[in-house]
Order: sequence, then C-alpha cells, then structure tokens
Amino acid sequence: MLKYFCLIIALVAAININGQYRTLHNDTLSVRLNYKKQLVKGTIVTSTAVALAFVLDKPVNTWMQDVSGSAKGGMSDVINAFGEKTIIIPALGVTWGLSHLIKNEHLKRSSWNAVKAVVVTAAATEAIKIAAGRARPFTGEGPHSFHPFDRADQYKSLPSGHSALAFAVFTPFAETYSRWIYAVPASVALVRVYENKHWFSDVVLGGGIGFISAWIFTHYPQKNIQVTGNSLVVCF
Repeated sequence: MLKYFCLIIALVAAININGQYRTLHNDTLSVRLNYKKQLVKGTIVTSTAVALAFVLDKPVNTWMQDVSGSAKGGMSDVINAFGEKTIIIPALGVTWGLSHLIKNEHLKRSSWNAVKAVVVTAAATEAIKIAAGRARPFTGEGPHSFHPFDRADQYKSLPSGHSALAFAVFTPFAETYSRWIYAVPASVALVRVYENKHWFSDVVLGGGIGFISAWIFTHYPQKNIQVTGNSLVVCF
C-alpha cells in the first residue's frame, strides 16, 4: 500500500518543481498577530461540528450501513490504508528522507511538520480513546455507550485514530501545495463510518485534532524552548 502514498507525494513534488505550490505567509509578526485568532476560530468550528455530529451519529450510521450493505472492501480498503499507522508512518519517513535527498525545501518542511503533528495527534487521540471508552458501532451498544478506561479495542471508538492520523499527515501538504489534497483524509474519515468502525462524531473529532495540530505546525512554526510569564513552553 506504500505505493499509493508515494504516488501522491510524487505528484505533489511534481507540482512543486513546476513552481505551482501555494505561498505561505512566513512573516513572523503577521503570523503571531493572526495565530490566536485563527486557533480560537478553528477550535470553535471543530467543537461545534463535533457537537452537531453527536446528534447525527445514529442516523448517519444507519444510512451508511443501508448504503454499504455487504459491499465492503475493494476501494474502501485502499482508502483506509491512508490512515493506517503501519503504512502511513513509514511512508512519511520515506518522504522526509526523499526531501533531503532531492533537496526540496517545501517537501522537507511539509513532511517534517507532518511528523510533528503525528506525534502530538497520536498522544492526544490515544489519551482520549482510553478516557472515553466509547463503544464502536459494530458492538451494537449504540452511540451513547461509554466504558471509561477500558482498554479493549472495541471501546476505543472516540476519536477515530485513522481520521486523526490522515489529517495530521496530509494537512501540511494541503496547506503548502493544494487544498484538493484534503480529499484524501476526508475520504479516510468517511470510509471509517462506512465500514462501521466509527461513529460520525468519532471521525469529526479525530479529523479536527489532526487538522488543528498540523495547521499549527504549518502556519506557526516555533523552535527550541520558550519561557513566558507563568509557564515553560517546549517547542519543536
């Protein structure tokens, strides 16, 4: 499945070589002035979307299962691979190494931002999964069944790890090259619901976590250690 990810990266690199990549605003002062505003806006939008998604969990799940029936596999398995950690993380590592080999600064920066976003996203999603203990749709327990701190996989539905990982990986590339790339993680999120592995709110929250973390690293890069008035902030 690595070939699918590498194909996308190859296309992205080709776009970059032709000088068609999106121009990011690197002016530090301008980024600082807009950072908090954009972060608050993104958090509010994500929170609102998650709240609405909780209301739609049951009807969306019912509709998806009616549509899919027994027709699972094939293309959905291919799409699902873009959120599979055993595939996407090695592919991301290869991409980061390739960016150094061909000395492509935009590819290098995007892949490194994706690496950082994956680390933060993985920690956040796993912590929430364990704390929430939400039952997956296929258990038949319904969208309001929670088993806090039960480590069984069937009770680790919220948030969707595949959706979170896909958005964490692809957001830096989408923000740098073309926002059409968002179609990849969005497809992963839909497939997780389609395959009855997650509720709609699971993929919305997971996607939100992955997107916000990657967006921060892409648009507000910081390095080293910073000390503020009442806190110690470690940036990487």
